[in-house]
Amino acid sequence: MKRTIFILMMLVISIGLHAQFSQDNSILRKVISGYELKSDGYYHKITDKMVSRVTGIEGSYTYDKKAQNLYVITPYSNIVITLTKDYAKIFKKNKTIPQLSDEELAIEVQRHTKLLDEKFMALNEAHAKHIQDSIAKAKSDSIAAEKLKSERLAKLKKERSDYMNAHKWRWTPTGDISLYCTSCESYISEDSLLTIGISNDTIYYLTSIEGKLGKSYLEGHKSQLNKRLKEHEPFRYHYEVFKDSLTRDSVDYDFVATALSYRYFGEYIDYLKKRAPYGFFTDWGWDSEYSCISFHFNYMNTNSQTIKYIDVYFRVTNGVGDVRKTGHFQGTGPLRELESATWEWDTSSYYVAGDASNMSITKVILTFMNGTKKVLTGNLLVFD
Repeated sequence: MKRTIFILMMLVISIGLHAQFSQDNSILRKVISGYELKSDGYYHKITDKMVSRVTGIEGSYTYDKKAQNLYVITPYSNIVITLTKDYAKIFKKNKTIPQLSDEELAIEVQRHTKLLDEKFMALNEAHAKHIQDSIAKAKSDSIAAEKLKSERLAKLKKERSDYMNAHKWRWTPTGDISLYCTSCESYISEDSLLTIGISNDTIYYLTSIEGKLGKSYLEGHKSQLNKRLKEHEPFRYHYEVFKDSLTRDSVDYDFVATALSYRYFGEYIDYLKKRAPYGFFTDWGWDSEYSCISFHFNYMNTNSQTIKYIDVYFRVTNGVGDVRKTGHFQGTGPLRELESATWEWDTSSYYVAGDASNMSITKVILTFMNGTKKVLTGNLLVFD
């Protein structure tokens, strides 16, 4: 019997620290004061709440033998447990747990409740501070992020504005990327293109053509935007900045490109006709190998009348201007308006002395298909 009582007493000591109380060993289990963690992150106080089980006991601070009540502390609660009769007998003999009653008991219960309140008040204050700090940090981060975003947008806006001020929207950077023109069926590579517009992945543009008599003119083209050009960063940025100007749904760019080609080519032809109303030499040359004169020339007709014969008169001189030979070569047509042709004579009946060094064209007689003639001298002799 003594051995059994000893074992039970040791068990009580152990129970005091690590016990679990349920209906098996206690009649009632009431939370005098406790705290529960809610979804808002705060610990909320509860009082006078019955529970089915008590676990995680940190200590037993008093025992009321008259009421058979054991007072314990858990991490979250101050609890009174009404023991069963058998357990009450054991705890009654346990001298390690203070046995208090009445006023002393009430004071001790209040003291532990106060300690619990102070603990969770501190935890709640810490949580509140954490929330405030988090809000303050989030607000600060938001302000900083907004400031950074604002500065970045301002920088991008300035860069965009500077680019627009420094560039013309029509001059689109293409980085010498080769584009195939479906109009003239040739490849075109330019650092920048004088752009008419962009529509349906097609760029419509003008290039400068080097014409005759030192006159250039613009020619219209259209090309598909290939992958390489689409990925070319200067092109992408230029298109983004000037998109409103480059892309207009109301404009028929195909028609505009064709119309501009006709217009500029027409202006070019008008210039040629005004500068050389009866045509001009695009090339000519001579030689006197073995003293025999050879001669060639290319002539473009800018007149509406078709040329039947071209008689080219020449003079050959030496280094001091002495005339060594005169004569003429006749080219046979027909040579229609805006056509050009070449005539060559590898040999001729004209021979010159060894000091002959210069040849000049002195006159041209054009015979037209209707039999009329036109003599060209002075300013009417035009050379490209």
